[in-house]
Amino acid sequence: MNKELEALERKLEIRNRELTEAHSHIAALEEKLLKLKQYRRELKSLKEERRTLRKSPERRIGQVFLAPYRVLEKPVKTVWRKLHQQKRTSGNSVAKSEYEQWFQHHRASTQELQRMRVEGRAFVSQPLISILTPVFDTPVPWLREAVDSVLTQVYEDWELLLIDDGSTATDLLGALPGVAARDRRIRLVRLESHQGISAALNKGLDLANGEWVTFLDHDDVLEPDALFQNVRLLQENPGLDLIYSDEDKLTDQGLDSPILKPDWSPDFFLSCNYLCHMIFLRRDLVREVGGFRSQFDGSQDYDLLLRVTERTNRIHHISRVLYHWRRSENSSASDVRQKPGQLEASWRAIEAHLKRRGEQAHVAVDWRTHAFYVRRELREARKISVIIPSFRGRESLERCLESVVSTTSYPNYEIVIVQMSERDKIAEAATDFSHHVLYLADAVNDSAAKNYAVAHTDSPWLVFLDDNVEAIGPDWLTIMAEHVQRPETGAVGPRLVNPGGTIEHAGLVLGVNGIAQSAFRGFPAEHPGVNRQLQMTRNYSAVSGACLLMRREVFQQIGGFDEKLSGALADVDLCLKMRCAGYLIVYTPLAKLCWDPSPPEGADASAEVIMRQRWSDVLQRDPYYNPNLSCQRADFSLGK
Repeated sequence: MNKELEALERKLEIRNRELTEAHSHIAALEEKLLKLKQYRRELKSLKEERRTLRKSPERRIGQVFLAPYRVLEKPVKTVWRKLHQQKRTSGNSVAKSEYEQWFQHHRASTQELQRMRVEGRAFVSQPLISILTPVFDTPVPWLREAVDSVLTQVYEDWELLLIDDGSTATDLLGALPGVAARDRRIRLVRLESHQGISAALNKGLDLANGEWVTFLDHDDVLEPDALFQNVRLLQENPGLDLIYSDEDKLTDQGLDSPILKPDWSPDFFLSCNYLCHMIFLRRDLVREVGGFRSQFDGSQDYDLLLRVTERTNRIHHISRVLYHWRRSENSSASDVRQKPGQLEASWRAIEAHLKRRGEQAHVAVDWRTHAFYVRRELREARKISVIIPSFRGRESLERCLESVVSTTSYPNYEIVIVQMSERDKIAEAATDFSHHVLYLADAVNDSAAKNYAVAHTDSPWLVFLDDNVEAIGPDWLTIMAEHVQRPETGAVGPRLVNPGGTIEHAGLVLGVNGIAQSAFRGFPAEHPGVNRQLQMTRNYSAVSGACLLMRREVFQQIGGFDEKLSGALADVDLCLKMRCAGYLIVYTPLAKLCWDPSPPEGADASAEVIMRQRWSDVLQRDPYYNPNLSCQRADFSLGK
């Protein structure tokens, strides 16, 4: 009894001590709060005094006396800032960013540029390139940098049209004649008043003499081999209509934020204007589609390119950074929210494009990434056979079935189960069991089971679904069907998330760490991904057969699954056969399901040999994955 009392007294003593410390802490906080209130009162008083002094006659007299010296204030600050920047960037005191080091290693050297200059002079085709640069109240040093980057081009057959869109900045107006006089190939054009960027570009387009046109913003910078790389491509591919290249951001600290793009991806282009800079276009084609339209100012290039892509698919990508987009306080290169009208203009441009194509659709904005989602009207909810090969036992299959049946809102589908084991047979006698069950105990692999199921169904559309996938949202099948109804689409794959909330599948990248690897695997499910690509509808070379929707006619056209292959390799092979037949493979993040995959089996050496022999070209260079990105992991990080 005494021991228990002593223990209670010790606990009471500890609690009293903790209570005393807590009171002391609260008192200290209250004292700080009082001081904070006092400081606020003093700050308010000082602000009132400052306002009074600013209105005093003495201050006005001082401003008059100091006015001559204030003229020097801006130039002095500019010089100081440049010196400070040089100090920060010179020597080894500040390490360059990983990207800047990478870029310095990959950009053309002085010797390579000299060789390119000689090679360009010997080109069989040497088209004149018209560079259009609208100018409006540009900081003079930035404009000079832009013009300098044109003057240093190793391809020499160009003209630069500077179109002054009614600038009012006196320093710019005074500098423009001298800038234009630096080279006979530069022409200065003035508009009588500020008419907007589309009007300025159209004026330049009217005056352009070049067979090809490209666009340089008044504060951006070209790489010295930018024109050369485009013209060299035309020596081998003279029938092209549109060429685009990679780009990055030009900041006060150096180069940053590379945008290393895929080859032409029409679905990605409806998610954002990823072509952006730099663009090479046939001048006559630009004129044929009507040039630029002022009602889309802020996104006039997106509107133009959408109209161009309605006329041609002769589009080529140069996987090389040739354009530096200046990131300034008021530039959309820094944040699209700097120009809110640009987002709305882009939205209207996509809507107009879809209307011209006769597609019943509406466009939504993902406010997390400021990317666009196109939701097409489902013309007909055609019957879909959801084919589920059962490999993993009864419990896994029942969870899959329950999720699909209880969640899916698509009105016209059937479930077809391919039972692979007598031991795990489903009790079909149950009164509420309405699914079709096929038995194929001697199936060599999942490819054979899927082919067998297709042969025993007649639905026009087919979904292949692993038995360890579970539906999450009700509209997953409707979203995928919106894409598969498009005649140009071969297959559609959703975003597959594991129970831990990270990505299992968001499209397949070929040639990475073997035959293929899931894009962004292991990223949080709602992560934007590099350049927002995880959350954008886009094209890939392949998607996973764990959940894949396609049309029966396409399946039959390409011969179905190759039964010499199984699992992920069979999925890749199926998709690549579709690509060879001219179809697109679409990944949509809007359709989201949960996938709890089994541990991967060991690689089948003979199957990999088949894949490498059959698809060697695309495994070496996946068109939807920039070759400058990592070949060790499909996370869109920078390669070597």
